[in-house]
Amino acid sequence: MQWQPPNLTASCPAHSEITACSPLGYMYLSLIVQLYSGSKDARIQEKIHQCPREEVEKDEEYDFIIVGAGAAGCVLANRLSAFEQWKVLVLEAGTEQPDVSLVPGLATAMLGSSVDWGYTTMPDGRSCLARPGQACSWPRGKMMGGSSSINSFAYIRGNKLDYDHWAELGNDGWSYEEVLPYFKKSERNLNIEGLDRKYHGVHGEQSVQRLPYTDKPSLMLIEAFQERGIPIRDYNAAYQVGAMKAQETSEDGERVSANNAFMQPIRYKRKNLTVKVKSEVTKILINKQKVAYGVKYVKDGRVHRAYARKEVIVSGGSINSPKLLMLSGIGPKKHLSELNITVKQDLAVGENLHDHVTFNGIIVVLPNRTATTVSGDEILQELRDYKKMEHKDGPLASQGPVNSISFIKTDPDLPAPDVQYQYLQLLVDEYASNMSLYESVNIFPPAYYNGVSPRAMNLVPKSRGKLLLNPDDPNGKPLIYANYFADPSDFIPIIKGLKFFFTFEHTETFKRYGAYFLKKSLYPCEHYEWGTDEYIICMARAYTSSTYHPVGTCKMGPSCDDKAVVDPKLKVYGISRLRVIDASIMPVVNRGNTVAPTMMIAEKGADFIIDEWLNKY
Repeated sequence: MQWQPPNLTASCPAHSEITACSPLGYMYLSLIVQLYSGSKDARIQEKIHQCPREEVEKDEEYDFIIVGAGAAGCVLANRLSAFEQWKVLVLEAGTEQPDVSLVPGLATAMLGSSVDWGYTTMPDGRSCLARPGQACSWPRGKMMGGSSSINSFAYIRGNKLDYDHWAELGNDGWSYEEVLPYFKKSERNLNIEGLDRKYHGVHGEQSVQRLPYTDKPSLMLIEAFQERGIPIRDYNAAYQVGAMKAQETSEDGERVSANNAFMQPIRYKRKNLTVKVKSEVTKILINKQKVAYGVKYVKDGRVHRAYARKEVIVSGGSINSPKLLMLSGIGPKKHLSELNITVKQDLAVGENLHDHVTFNGIIVVLPNRTATTVSGDEILQELRDYKKMEHKDGPLASQGPVNSISFIKTDPDLPAPDVQYQYLQLLVDEYASNMSLYESVNIFPPAYYNGVSPRAMNLVPKSRGKLLLNPDDPNGKPLIYANYFADPSDFIPIIKGLKFFFTFEHTETFKRYGAYFLKKSLYPCEHYEWGTDEYIICMARAYTSSTYHPVGTCKMGPSCDDKAVVDPKLKVYGISRLRVIDASIMPVVNRGNTVAPTMMIAEKGADFIIDEWLNKY
């Protein structure tokens, strides 16, 4: 099945003036389908004249079964299948990774498409108030590579204190000094940072490299931070406070997802590795002795079973991992009993859900001499040109301002940064007239814009939400209670971060580029003065935005922690031969993007497994 773009017809109202809803928007998506809806994996399979082993595999018994082929699952598959004596099965609910995911400038067009699980939060009366149904969108990748194939590329580890805090919570082995070797193990750093061998790796599978195309407004944002005293700094090294064009999970102008880095190079070579796509696991098989011995999954409308001689490893991510555990009888006893699910183990699955919260709606306008907007014909031609390039370059080999990322401490006495800045590219006239609608049809490449929305991201959220099964359809989309701003102190870093950013108006950098703030109070906050604390809080409640970093729903912790689901070796409490290895195990979210830490978690988890099973014989 080809990649299917987001449905503009469903998103665009009649007679809309937004460009994405015009014939250009439909032509743009149609051309993407024409040029980029294929799949590299499908072409490899065709070239080697190989029916995927999933079609001819008869033996349904393996040593290890990995549920999910995202950032964690791909790493695990690579490491475990390196031992020829172990048979490894990977089950992925989504499709093969489509070519559209490889193009940096097309990341926006994947949101809401056929490779997005399309999750949304439940309304709570405190956040997402101006969104349709008062629900925030939580995109998650549904394909090989998972969310590493749909995200915005940034390779950021977080702060040393994050991991030291994990260890202080009773998670032995998870201090920064102990996890740094696992970050380096995966990394193949292709920039100057690779010369720093203390903090960076150069021999791993995961390519890390800046995208080759940088426009003037993206540089403006970094220069403004410099002028305000924030240095250019490698925030994956000793110190995190700093600004730079972030490094990305990319190489030579293309995305390198976990699938591209860890799975594709081995998938068609290792006979002990079986990968099945479009195979959604619906239940972990657990016997009366509380031993996980296999899984039940659905493929092509039929129910199948696969059995694990050693372990079942759940790597479905912070939404799908807790959902699967609960469907299998592992979770809060009261909730499962209400759904008539036999309780195998009473654990706080689905709790401790948290995310880096921010909001959209502060607008920096760029004059014509600085803006990067082009005609519709030029956008369409760039789609054709990028496809033909041997060495990928140009606007589609970029993320525009998205990855001009900076970290600050809003109080000098803080031990580590509490705010990260990211940006949403804008077409200002359209955005100002209907912000929520514009965001829902923000399909064009981020390299073309005449405004940016700076987003001060709270790195240390105190609010905690939860995830529950849907009582109307437990196998369907779960109920996600993000619980943003349940703790009002979560507004403080955002307010302070934006107040700092507002001072950029007086910098020589902004004056030189002609950039200025659109000081217009937007709906539904017109009755507040622009830029005040009250206005920021109103907008944060109205246009709340996830940064797509949900974690914590299968919390790692010591046995004395009543919220812990897995122990420090990632084994599920009370169930033998079952581990969860992905971002859901984070007890507290790291200060930064989550794909690099997720790979680190998988590297460390793989070592736990290898050490245990090799030492048994």
